Amino acid sequence: MDEDADTPTTTGPDTTTRVRGQRLYDRWSDHQTLFRLGKWVVFAGREDAYRRQTLAGLNARRGDTVLDVGCGPGVDLPALRERVGPEGRVVGVDYSKGMVERAQRRIDRADWSNVHVVRGDASHLPLPAESVDRAYATLSLSAMPDLPGVLNAVAETLVPGGRLAVFDTRPFQTGYRRALNPLLVRGSWLLTNWHPDVGLLEPLRERFDRVAVETFDAGATVVAVAHRR
Repeated sequence: MDEDADTPTTTGPDTTTRVRGQRLYDRWSDHQTLFRLGKWVVFAGREDAYRRQTLAGLNARRGDTVLDVGCGPGVDLPALRERVGPEGRVVGVDYSKGMVERAQRRIDRADWSNVHVVRGDASHLPLPAESVDRAYATLSLSAMPDLPGVLNAVAETLVPGGRLAVFDTRPFQTGYRRALNPLLVRGSWLLTNWHPDVGLLEPLRERFDRVAVETFDAGATVVAVAHRR
């Protein structure tokens, strides 16, 4: 059977890049311990703290519907469900079949009836307009080649007054560590689907209002909260 037979349909110049990313993350889905170790090294053990800060900025409330954009293996699904409660709903979307399967196993083990995961292209979200109260994206937007398209799709699913909370990375912006950027970009591209050339904050500010940004690690780590225009 063709391994891409059930790949979500995409069109345009980024299709090859997206399929490459899907294959990469399918492989990483089988090596989660190594994947987590790599992130621990990159963030010097502060990844969990950045995720907590992003969750605080999300400000999800009981009964909310939350979209996890690029949910990966579902590491944030428990925390998101805790915030919306049993009366809320969490929907994860990811392009990688392997990651979605791993996230679904997490859901099945916990027997959550209000948490769902869908395989799909984040620039063509399988959700109705204005059906989501909050959107959450951790270490995922920078791996999406059509970031403006993704942000448009997310904004369309958000209710008026909804917000998007983001934790992501970009090349070093200040100090001596900028000299490491060529090596960082090359290494990340070999191991992930990172697209630092796309930029993160500019498209976010173009599509959303009241974008609050905090940066860490010489500007390489970004935590942002944006409100739907």
